[in-house]
Amino acid sequence: MRVLGAKATRRASLALVAASALLVGACASGTKAGGGSDKEITIGWSVAYFDHPVYQLMMEGVKEEAAKQGVKVILADGKNDPAIQTQQINNFLAQKVDGIILTPAVSDPMIPAVKKVNAAKVPFAIVDRRMETKGSGIKWDFLVSWDMVKSGTVGGEQVVKALNGKGKIAVVEGTAGAGSTVDRGGAFYKVIAQNPGIEVVYKADGNFTRSGGQQVTEAILQRFPKGQLDAIYYMADEMLFGGIQAINNTGRRDSLKIISCDGDKNALDILRKGGIDYDGIFFPKDEGVIGTRLMAQQLKGEKPDLANQEFEGRKAALVEHEGMPWVKPDFFGVDPSNMNDPMFVGW
Repeated sequence: MRVLGAKATRRASLALVAASALLVGACASGTKAGGGSDKEITIGWSVAYFDHPVYQLMMEGVKEEAAKQGVKVILADGKNDPAIQTQQINNFLAQKVDGIILTPAVSDPMIPAVKKVNAAKVPFAIVDRRMETKGSGIKWDFLVSWDMVKSGTVGGEQVVKALNGKGKIAVVEGTAGAGSTVDRGGAFYKVIAQNPGIEVVYKADGNFTRSGGQQVTEAILQRFPKGQLDAIYYMADEMLFGGIQAINNTGRRDSLKIISCDGDKNALDILRKGGIDYDGIFFPKDEGVIGTRLMAQQLKGEKPDLANQEFEGRKAALVEHEGMPWVKPDFFGVDPSNMNDPMFVGW
């Protein structure tokens, strides 16, 4: 693997490199798009941002599958900025890559860039964060995104169980407008709405970061003294890590039920020690492997079997989103009843 302008950001157990661009995959003897062997297939992938464990694991899956498929993947760090991602898409088009994959930081601002990809007739896919067409007519060949709707549903059900159907909760949401926030939040609030004994008294955007999670939690704890709040739900473990620090600093753990999701090993270790009450897990490498596999197969002129995708024995469902195929890796709730299952150790 050749790394351009890299700096390490992943915790030591993963040791993945974060940079403005990564070139991963095989040497110049790979297969040609549409068949043959005189030109290696190149895929450009704009990632929402590199400095997050989910995307670092996803990129590990990309690296492994790119080597297996004999293709090159250029991974570009979108730095959580749609303007940067738009420029990356433009660069990929100028470089005449064979296929483009997008993990959008925010969905709607990327519609014009996707239109350009469609106009250039370059094979295109979305991975991890879902987009909506919003009547724009944009198209993608496939979407690979884990079941964020299920994660929100499971989170809502966990809140109901934790509170026995009655109580006041605060919600630390993800980045406003991100497909993950929309999907997870919509499903979560739907479950809560079906349980009138539970009241959402506060919600704010933690931007999927530790600092954001801590800041929002500090505001929650200040606004709602002990006895006025029963639970906090975090839409991602990264925000939980900042939030739990604020909770422990104020000695409020015993008075609050804490629910999160994603499956970071550190979060599940906290669950196993009794520091939180519920979590959930998905497997980010599944998205990287399946997304790379499907695009590589398509560019080789093969017909990908969208209905039978899996990684390490975990099967992905096939559904439709706006009339286009959505390959959906699964999500699993974790609580004291199954937290010691080897499958749920965490990533």
